[in-house]
Amino acid sequence: MQLWRHVAAGREVHLLALTRGTATRVRGELNGEVMPPWWNIRHDPTLEGYAPLDPAGVGRARMRELAAACAAVGIGADRIHEAELQDGAVTTAQVKAAIVALADELDPDTGLWAPSYLVDNHPDHLAAGQAVRALGREQPTRFWDRRYIVLRLYWSDPRLAQVPGGGLTTPATSEERRRTINAARCYGAWQPRSGAFAVGHHSTPTLFDAALRDPRAFVHKD
Repeated sequence: MQLWRHVAAGREVHLLALTRGTATRVRGELNGEVMPPWWNIRHDPTLEGYAPLDPAGVGRARMRELAAACAAVGIGADRIHEAELQDGAVTTAQVKAAIVALADELDPDTGLWAPSYLVDNHPDHLAAGQAVRALGREQPTRFWDRRYIVLRLYWSDPRLAQVPGGGLTTPATSEERRRTINAARCYGAWQPRSGAFAVGHHSTPTLFDAALRDPRAFVHKD
């Protein structure tokens, strides 16, 4: 939703993928080792026509989903960049360096979006948010616009009281709503013979189901 809003306003929007998310538990589900809560039937790669996935294969599938979702909100694949950091071991210093390197390449005046620096339990998400916050404090003129997304599962988290300027946003237009829903649908595409494994929906089915019904976002500043 927020991405399309910036695209529609004529801004140049780029995404920086810090990792490919290869450590996800979903690989075991897709390989038939674990029952997937979303699919609710154990996968059989041989029957379903694909080879069991290694971490690199999961990473490729996740990047395909990201590219498809970005296209749904008007962002081309040429505007998706990768930092190639290790999933589950991302540090604030690494994120800061990756952001500055990309900003140097693109534009000296760069607005930044990241996961919340406080209201999240994933260490990689927190490192990303904390890096953006640190850059804002170190270079406030350059990185003057900094905003943070709170995932839906934290919308009742008591830590929200500690972040300033937060609140829910809803789609401003019917097109924004449709594009947001279509982007979420991309993470549920299942066509394994073509490399589509619905990794996103396997990973966080309740979040995507909620986004399809009620496409809102919680954003805060620092």
